Amino acid sequence: MLSVADNLVRIINAVFLIISIGLISGLISTQTKHSSRVNFCMFAAAYGLLTDSFYGFFANFWSSLTYPAIMFVLDFLNFLFTFIAGTALAVGIRCHSCSNKTYLDKNKITQGSGSRCHQAKAAVAFFYFSCLLFLIKVVVSMAAMIQNGGFGFGSSFGRKRARRQMGVPTISQV
Repeated sequence: MLSVADNLVRIINAVFLIISIGLISGLISTQTKHSSRVNFCMFAAAYGLLTDSFYGFFANFWSSLTYPAIMFVLDFLNFLFTFIAGTALAVGIRCHSCSNKTYLDKNKITQGSGSRCHQAKAAVAFFYFSCLLFLIKVVVSMAAMIQNGGFGFGSSFGRKRARRQMGVPTISQV
């Protein structure tokens, strides 16, 4: 079972990813030209929601899913995908003013629409919020992996440290 703090971070991250999916689907539904950046953003948000929220939900009921190595790999991939999606979309819109008509007409993502520009900027913000939460989870997963081992059996580092903390034997042990 996962900790309460881990579940709280997963819930907040799920909200960010659902908002990102809504914003990106708004961009996809109103597009007239193909944009691979927008499509990748949809993939990254859906992948993050699937592997983080749903996997975390099932990990609360089946402890065999909570291996630190698996959690670390999934959190790292989610961090990587959300960072790339946010950066690709930010580079694509180039963060100009959404009221500049010449910018809106020439940009492949905004496609002449001020509302698409605002949606893209909001999606970038939510991708970076989600990326920050995934980065925190990567650090926590790495600490758990160092402490407990990759598959929960305990690492040699943890066992050596535990042996050193045993101390001097009591008189009954002598």
